Amino acid sequence: MQIGVVGVGGGGTAIADALLADDAGRAADYLVGAVAIDTDAGALADLDRVDEDDRHLLGTVHTEGSGTAGDTELAAEIAREERPELRAAADTIPVGRIDAAVVCAALGGGTGAGIAPAIVDLLGQVTGTPVYALGVLPGVAEDGGNGDAVDATTDGPRRPSAAGDDDRDGPDRPDRPLGSNAAGAVRALSAASDDLLLADLDVWRASGGTYDDAWPEVDAAVAGRLGSLLAAGEAADPTPERVLDASELTNTLGAGGVTALGTAGAEVENGRREGLVGGLLDRIGGADGPAVDEGEAVSVATNAARKAISHRLTLPCDTTSASRAAVVFHAPPAWLSRRGLERARGVIEEETGVPEIRWGDYPDPTAEEFRVTVLLSGISTSDRLAALGDAVDPMRLG
Repeated sequence: MQIGVVGVGGGGTAIADALLADDAGRAADYLVGAVAIDTDAGALADLDRVDEDDRHLLGTVHTEGSGTAGDTELAAEIAREERPELRAAADTIPVGRIDAAVVCAALGGGTGAGIAPAIVDLLGQVTGTPVYALGVLPGVAEDGGNGDAVDATTDGPRRPSAAGDDDRDGPDRPDRPLGSNAAGAVRALSAASDDLLLADLDVWRASGGTYDDAWPEVDAAVAGRLGSLLAAGEAADPTPERVLDASELTNTLGAGGVTALGTAGAEVENGRREGLVGGLLDRIGGADGPAVDEGEAVSVATNAARKAISHRLTLPCDTTSASRAAVVFHAPPAWLSRRGLERARGVIEEETGVPEIRWGDYPDPTAEEFRVTVLLSGISTSDRLAALGDAVDPMRLG
């Protein structure tokens, strides 16, 4: 699937940067263009991969380029007043070359929560393709994140993050209602987008660690999981047994509720020779890969599939509440056993109750692991979302 990406706010633009990095590291390209929109000039300047011409600073009259300090009403006002500028930014996405647009935002921040819904709405008007939202929920114990809760790992407000202090607290920032910001953004993005993919920052916060340390982890994890699903449909050599193409991903998404991503891998032998000379000989002569025991291939595939839907989903949820699912198996060709893939799909069906799993394989002679990446759509039960309040009950989203 070919996508265009718009990152909004400090957290959203960091995810756009991470997607560009992920795309650059894959043999099959899936990212056609990326745009960054923020009210914080410093956060835009800190980006590594978004082209400078595709970085758009908004709201300087209101914020002097220092961000909205978590004020979603101010951000929404900026979106209304500067709608022509938003449209100009959205128009830089090459809509004629994409299968879908993805708008990324950290939902606790003012800019992400306040402006991302407007961007989704604009893209819906100018593209003939689905528009998906990708949001990161703030940590439960972040300053201002849930009533009077604070980050117990720090002795006060955290330093501003390099990914943009609009989404985190800093010494000059007032307490902000991160939880209420996120609740409002979930409602707005669910209504405006064709699907809402969610990630929970707490999933990547290490025990005893800080939220600042978790942000790069969630950026890379979300980009890697989404990238695996998108790139699989673009892979052509070696030829996959079954391609998970754009139409199948589109049919999996948009089921109502919300969507989560999961992944797990196991190291396997790919039979490739090491070093420059060995690699060159493999490319010239064509390495057949190692002889793989069928039973071992089945065991690796099923164990990875079981772990992909039970360990570190981007959104903690009841997996049996999903109504649709898609999966990609990425591994050296010799490990993509037909029996192993059938058993792995069976595991996902049993664990989720989804009767039909859309799937594809991605044979990659250079891969050093057997990786399973799963997308669960139409999730209707999530304690994490319920903690934000009844107003964002997944049963009423979508």
